[in-house]
Parts: sequence; C-alpha cells; structure tokens
Amino acid sequence: MRERETVSCTTGLLFVVALLVGCARADSTDELEGGPEAPPGASAALGLTDLQDGQSSPLGVRFEPREATPQQLERIHSADEALRREPAEVERIIEAALAREEVWRYGEAVDLYSRGIRIAPRDYRLLLGRAHRLIRLRRPDEALTDLARAVQLDPYGFNSAYLRGLVYYLTGRFDQAAQEYARCAALAEDPVALELAMRGEAPGDPRHCMLIASDIRTRAAITAWRWRALMRAGRDAEAARVLEWVQPGIVMDEPSADEYEGSLIRPGSNRHYYETLLLYRGFMDGEDLLDREKWGGQWPTVGYGVAVWHLTRSDTARAIALIREIAHSPEWARLGHVAAEADLLRLERRESDPGS
Repeated sequence: MRERETVSCTTGLLFVVALLVGCARADSTDELEGGPEAPPGASAALGLTDLQDGQSSPLGVRFEPREATPQQLERIHSADEALRREPAEVERIIEAALAREEVWRYGEAVDLYSRGIRIAPRDYRLLLGRAHRLIRLRRPDEALTDLARAVQLDPYGFNSAYLRGLVYYLTGRFDQAAQEYARCAALAEDPVALELAMRGEAPGDPRHCMLIASDIRTRAAITAWRWRALMRAGRDAEAARVLEWVQPGIVMDEPSADEYEGSLIRPGSNRHYYETLLLYRGFMDGEDLLDREKWGGQWPTVGYGVAVWHLTRSDTARAIALIREIAHSPEWARLGHVAAEADLLRLERRESDPGS
C-alpha cells in the first residue's frame, strides 16, 4: 500500500485552529472515478464502464472491494439477471446497485444509479444512492449536488439530510452541517409533520426526520455528527443541549427485518454512535471505547468520534495520532475513515499555505 507522508504531531496549535474552529472552507479532494475492478465479465454486459482498477484515496489507501461470499455473489448474479430482463426498470437498477454495495463495489453502483437517474430523474432514491457512494469515493462536490436535489424531492427524508450534513462536515463547512441537522431535527418537533408520520402518510423515504423523536437509532446517528459539527463551529452551548437526552442504560437493539422497509439506507443498532455519545456526555472514558475487537468494522468511525473528543479537550497530540491511524487503515469505506482523511488533507493544505 502506498502512503503519503503525513503531518507531525508537533503542529498542535495550527491543528486546533484549522480543525476545531473550522473557519475556512475546504477545497474538494482529488476526484476519483468509479470503483474497484469487478471479476471478469461480471459488469461489462451491464454497461458499467466508470470503474476503478486499483485506484487509491488521496492518502494512498487502495479502494479494494471486500471479498464476496458465495451468497453475495449469488445476489449480484440474480440482480444482474433481473436487470437484463428489465433494463429500464428502476427497481431492478436499485437492486443491482445494492447487491454491489455489500462488497464495496461502489464505482459500479454509481454507474447503475446514474443510469437510473437518466430514466427517472425525479426519483430521490437514485440521487440518494449515488450520493451515498460518491462520498465513499471522495467525490464530495458531486455528492452535494445530488443531495441538494434529493432534499428538494424528499424534504422529510432523514437519509438525505444526514448525508447532506455529512458532506458539509467533511468539507469543513461545520456551521452549514449543523444547520442541515437542525432542519431535520426540527421536523421531529413539527406537529404537522409528526401527524403525517403517525398516520403513515409522510411522503418520501420511510426513514424520515420525524423518527428522531421516537427512534433511538436515528436519533443517535444524527446527534453524533450534529455535536461534532457544533463543537467545531465553536457553538459549545448548543452542542451541550443536543446531548441532554443521552443517559446510560439505553438499549440499542438490531432492527427487525421489516423496520425501515422501503428505505434505501437502513441502520444497524447504531450502538457505536450511542456509546460515543456517552463519552461526549462524560459517562465513558475515551481510551476504553477504542476496543477494536468489540467494534470490528465500525472501529474507524468510533475511533474518529474519540479523536474529535480529544480535540475538544485540547489533547491535540492524541487526536492527531488517532486520526492518522484511522486514515491509513484499510477500512477505506467507513465514514470515520473518510472524515479522518478529510481532516488530514485539510491540515496539510493549511501547513503548505498558512495564509489560506
């Protein structure tokens, strides 16, 4: 794996100013076309041409797909067969994209969503799905364009708001990230929107913003990123208020098979977000949270949450060390990895041009 030289832990004051306050907008990272190479013949017949062959992230981490299980390969094959029979059917396109996403073949998924958008340009799901994968491929500007349109078409949708706020965060626009999360959270307190949700009549994504009021998984996810955005925008008092509901002992179960049915992006238990919130509230210790065996693939996102906590406590050296470790790990598709990489790139630009 090729790695670029990263910054030293001696740049504490600059790092705090550039990352914690976040006063300047980050430029777009390198545009990376497509995704990992598919097995021979698996995608060519579907016209998937926007692919990557061994491309790397801006810090040199290769965009390698996950090794597919026989069941995952069968799902891809079945979805492809169904799409060949109905090449213009949006549902078949989405199924083929989702099957590939399981094994991180995101370039192919982007190609499929793009095909669907040409067929059904007003289907918010296609824009949301493409944006979700463009974020992982380090193409934030394109993702933001899709998400702005998705929010127009699906103003109640949680997933569109969550990802839009995330792109603002990743590009250093922390106030705008906090504003988007606040917009979504306000719908959970809007009586008209809540009434629609209670009657099952809310249009758009079944995982809508109104679920923040009642669904602990949804609330935990948005609270984690909202707190980080507010803290890095220097809005500490607001950040403290969004944590008021967080208490020990909340049960974070895995969702049932039919929960969030019809939503393109479905959460797991989100326990990793909840325990990070316990840290922010003062109920846990940061180092105790960094258990790789416990978190598995979610470790980069948990680790990133801990790194931001260290930043807020002015422990810059520990924050830098943890962010560097995450950004050079092989789990390139995890949100914590994407965020850590964005922070390091922003810092490198600051160091090379302190007046920017």
